[in-house]
Amino acid sequence: KYSVNVNGAHFNIADLDPQMSLNEYLRSLLNLCGTKFMCYEGGCGACIVVLEYDDPGNTGKRVVKSVNSCLFPIGSLLSMKNSQVTTVEALGSVKTGLNPIQERLASHNGSQCGFCSPGFVMQMYGLLKNNQTPSLQQVEDNFDGNICRCTGYRPILDAMKSFAVEGDSRQKGTLTDIEELKICKKTGQPCLRIGPDETVGCRRSEDGNSALFFKKDGTQWFQPTTLTELFMIIQEHQHDGIKLLNGDTAKGIYRGDGPYSILIDMKGIRELYSVNMDAGGLKVYSNVSLTSLIDYLNEYSSKSQSYSIIADHLSKVASDPVRNSGGWAGNLMMRHMHHDFVSDVFVVLEAAGAQICVADVTEVEEYSLMGFLHLDMTGKVILNVYIPVLSDGESMRTFKVMPRAQNAHAYISAGFRAKIKSKDGNQMVESISMVYTGISQDFVHAVKTENYLQGKDITSEATLQGALATLDKEIIPDEKNPLLTSAQYRKNVALGLFYKFYLSLLSDQIVSPRNRSARSVLHRPISSGKQVFSTRPEEYPLTQPMPTIAAKLQTSGEAAYVNDSLPLPNELYANFVLSTEGNATIDNIDINSAMEVPGAVAVLSAKDVPGSNTFMPLPNEIEEVFCSGNVLYNGQTIALCVADSSDTARQMTSRVKVMYKDVKPPIITVDDAIAKQSFFPPTQDDLIVGDPEGAISKSPFKVEGEIRVGEQYHFHMETQICRCVPTEDGLDVQASSQWLDLLQQAVAGAIGTDAKNINIVTRRLGGAYGGKATRANLAACAAAVAATKLKRPVRCAMSLGTNMKSIGRRHNYLAKYKVGFSKDGTLNGIIFTYYCNNGCSPNDDEVGVSLIFSDNTYKCSNWHIKPIALKTNIPATTWCRAPGSLQNIFFIETVMEHIASYLSLDPIDVKQRNLYAKGDITPLGYPLPYCSIQDLYAALLQKAQVKTRQDAIQDFNSKNRWKKRGLAVCPLKYAMGWVGGCFLCTVAILASDGTVIVSHGGIECGQGLNTKVAQVCAFVLGVPINNISIKPTNNWCSPNSGPTGGSVGSELNCLGVQKSCEILNERIKPIKDKLPPGTPWNEIIMKCFSAGVNLTAQYWVWPEPQPDYAPQYNSYGVTVAEAELDVLTGEHQLSQVDILFDCGESLNPAIDVGQVEGCFVMGLGYWFTEKVIYDLNTGALLTNNTWEYKPPSSKDIPISFNIELLKDAPNPTGVLRSKASGEPPLCMSSAALFAVKRAVESARAETGQKDYFSLNGPSGIDAIQTSCLVDYKQFSL
Repeated sequence: KYSVNVNGAHFNIADLDPQMSLNEYLRSLLNLCGTKFMCYEGGCGACIVVLEYDDPGNTGKRVVKSVNSCLFPIGSLLSMKNSQVTTVEALGSVKTGLNPIQERLASHNGSQCGFCSPGFVMQMYGLLKNNQTPSLQQVEDNFDGNICRCTGYRPILDAMKSFAVEGDSRQKGTLTDIEELKICKKTGQPCLRIGPDETVGCRRSEDGNSALFFKKDGTQWFQPTTLTELFMIIQEHQHDGIKLLNGDTAKGIYRGDGPYSILIDMKGIRELYSVNMDAGGLKVYSNVSLTSLIDYLNEYSSKSQSYSIIADHLSKVASDPVRNSGGWAGNLMMRHMHHDFVSDVFVVLEAAGAQICVADVTEVEEYSLMGFLHLDMTGKVILNVYIPVLSDGESMRTFKVMPRAQNAHAYISAGFRAKIKSKDGNQMVESISMVYTGISQDFVHAVKTENYLQGKDITSEATLQGALATLDKEIIPDEKNPLLTSAQYRKNVALGLFYKFYLSLLSDQIVSPRNRSARSVLHRPISSGKQVFSTRPEEYPLTQPMPTIAAKLQTSGEAAYVNDSLPLPNELYANFVLSTEGNATIDNIDINSAMEVPGAVAVLSAKDVPGSNTFMPLPNEIEEVFCSGNVLYNGQTIALCVADSSDTARQMTSRVKVMYKDVKPPIITVDDAIAKQSFFPPTQDDLIVGDPEGAISKSPFKVEGEIRVGEQYHFHMETQICRCVPTEDGLDVQASSQWLDLLQQAVAGAIGTDAKNINIVTRRLGGAYGGKATRANLAACAAAVAATKLKRPVRCAMSLGTNMKSIGRRHNYLAKYKVGFSKDGTLNGIIFTYYCNNGCSPNDDEVGVSLIFSDNTYKCSNWHIKPIALKTNIPATTWCRAPGSLQNIFFIETVMEHIASYLSLDPIDVKQRNLYAKGDITPLGYPLPYCSIQDLYAALLQKAQVKTRQDAIQDFNSKNRWKKRGLAVCPLKYAMGWVGGCFLCTVAILASDGTVIVSHGGIECGQGLNTKVAQVCAFVLGVPINNISIKPTNNWCSPNSGPTGGSVGSELNCLGVQKSCEILNERIKPIKDKLPPGTPWNEIIMKCFSAGVNLTAQYWVWPEPQPDYAPQYNSYGVTVAEAELDVLTGEHQLSQVDILFDCGESLNPAIDVGQVEGCFVMGLGYWFTEKVIYDLNTGALLTNNTWEYKPPSSKDIPISFNIELLKDAPNPTGVLRSKASGEPPLCMSSAALFAVKRAVESARAETGQKDYFSLNGPSGIDAIQTSCLVDYKQFSL
């Protein structure tokens, strides 16, 4: 009765809380840590496992589906007959052999940091278990619930598409390997093989006699198997808080619902899986999942055109794993309980005219969905929904407009159903239903517009305009919630969607050719990409395009991250208490209730810090580990709850009461800070070159303006975490940090000890992007204080919400500019003022050190740049991939766009006219001896056929009023500096067999550092790369090392290893020369050892500055981006992106191409989808979860994504002729925004508006659409 099957083994869960998530059970109790977690919201996909069980609706069949283990309660496994959970560990391992999915993901270079890889593997496994020959489209549709911040998705999709029926036959392999199952003789059910020859025995499920499964501490969990049992339980507990469970995915959104003392798992009730089709419609019972409902609707789509429309819309709800678990009935109940919930299920069913059947212990009643919304559901249960077929003459369409291509709640969703009758040559409206969500919580039907249209002829322009005017007055969007898009946008879209539907009711004979584009939504073809690069086979493994050396460990789930470490017997878990005010003073902290939670150990605060209460060591400004009084921002860490489990620590946190006094309005925005003169002291003087004021005043043409860019959360899949263990020689620290030396200083200072007593080790990070350089110190210092105070190991792992609230993001800016130029666009003088929001601390200030990027690729003799650092009540903003450079390059690109617009010239030509040439001098006085940007620019314009495509775009735009296309080009000059990068590298050859171990001071974050180091080591020593082992980074083998960041970590550690190997070669040479040619390497090494040769060499990398502190070198690149825009909604997609990037002579082209792709897609998030929104009254971060914060998904990448690494371009000042790739390409991603802007310009031109306008970053679909200046009066037939 209480046995669950995981990877073929049975485990008894009788003593466990059935509400425990499957993820926690797998990781904490079974130590199956291949399954990761990040968000606990079903929004990232790191936690995906595959669940298999007997189909309760179809005897003899099995259901196989991927699910989010973070949302799935373990108790629900017992309601599913013969259920089996499969995790990534069961598929394969490096030692026993990989599953083809794991193998291909690794070989396609689809794993960088690796944290997301097990989730992708299991999602694909679930698809192949159901369909071993999926189509390319099915594969591409499969990953709507998986997020990857590193790769840009293209290599992942390529790997998975190799399994498609249309895929490369050379890659298919033997798909039967996917199954990995045997049939158990005892049960006749599949039984998982966990090794080559080992099978774990199975056990028959035992039927229990009681529906009560669990009872403890006032909570009861029931698992009824019949409706009668269900109603008896409800009746018995009618006065208690009851929660009915099916998928239980709602807790990913509404965690605060309840409290519930009675939990009833519905999955065991077979009657509720029924599906019946009759002449009038489809009846679907309430245990049917959204995925199954979609399947049934497609199965019966021939019965009604509306069924495929509903199915398509439902496929845009959440993600595949969530739809596999969540049911349509639960979704409706969320809408019932939370009237502000944007329910697509409600919209499409109401638009279809569905009826819902609700029952209690005494009666069964049918309701419209509108009636259901206002029904008291106490004691009641949804039984089924009846979805009628369309009658003759009826048409239906639905729309969902959301911030990214998939797995996002709607800004606006709408469903329309109309019955049109021909009469006397007219098309008369006999009935119409117009349903919306996203306008306001009470607005569902556009009743007045429905009434207006009744009996009207839709072929009349007057009818269209009359309906639009009525709808315009009827729609009054809610403006209270800052998370909502603007009221104007939502009204625009509501009108636009109605227009789409209206035109779809009419034939081409009535709708003009230019307006027909309004009918359709954007169609996204299957994505593809090309990667072009050159190598030197004679130097392999150097320049060899190979996957990262840890790729197979990552795809098999064997790669260990900090939180995968098994707990010690007395280990404790810590969770932060955060401030809820943004500018106040702490009055009191009440911990009494928190300490009453069973398992509570301590609540620590500023008074408990034994050393210095700062996580930023001198000479940095103080940033407190725990706020000692003055609250600087909402989300600041105030205390640390320490307990015997992470769940207990979270419970404690919710019970700590913090009282405040002297509460003041926080300063949040750049404008607030400027208005209140809230500035940090300047760290950099103005940069003045020539006479910019004079040059501008003398210029025949001049413009001025301003542009803004926002923050960006790093979104490393592994959140901030540290584990501290007291030992006999100090404190052992497992840190997820990019900068061990700084962390060592910070921890030593916080606990009041010498740095020598802090022993730090880091094997790999689950992503970083700058967010774990200085900010990792906070979790580390807090864990160290707790471990020191309590004398026990302490693990401090931030939840996603805590991470997003307490840790700063990319700096946001306001840039003001004034520019003078000639009639052909040649620059004469530029004045910039950068207002940079540093948050509450200037420690990671970038505005003063990023001026080197302000010119990008453009020559101008006169500059004045004023950097101003702002002080606000938000977390201290920090370095984020391409810090400062991303923003500054965007600013100058915006200036070039503005100049072109003013002169009515093509920005491509204006940019080309101003490009640097070889030998030019930059504003900081640095010469450009190897400048190739003019050649790259001209080459890509030709290769990407820019002129031909521009002509095609112009033709398309002239023929289409409501779809527009645009193309933009962005060049790049990226100054790469080595000064400040310092690393100690050690190479040791083992005398026993000649294998090599390497220790370096860099941190593997997914950028391929360890792989490049191994390639360099193997090349210089002349040994196979398999002979090289890269050891985890620690602070005793590589002390005093600098941060791994700025893109130089890989090349500087490669340099250190190169030099170490050269030292070894010099020592080995005298012995080797005495031996016969062809003597095996291991024999040479043994001879060296016997001769007393030191087989260990170290090299301290401390780059000497270039003359006048010029950059070590510059990287160059060019990007061409083409976009298509739906003018009515603001939705857009990148049709094609072509990138030509100068990577020197790449040490590993596969890794460098992956860096280029990952950079660019991270940039797409910055420019389009990743909004950061605060409550301006309290300073609270509102976009603090995956529900509201949206990095790009796999369908937000370019449809055609083409990368070329410049050939024959060795870098004379780089490491082995190479250049870095980790950050520069990100700075070209604004080409995508400018391409969309070109499309917007075309839409604005239709209204007669050709004046310049700006698009800030990010510009979501709302900002883009409202910039199109659409007015419903422009709509016509």
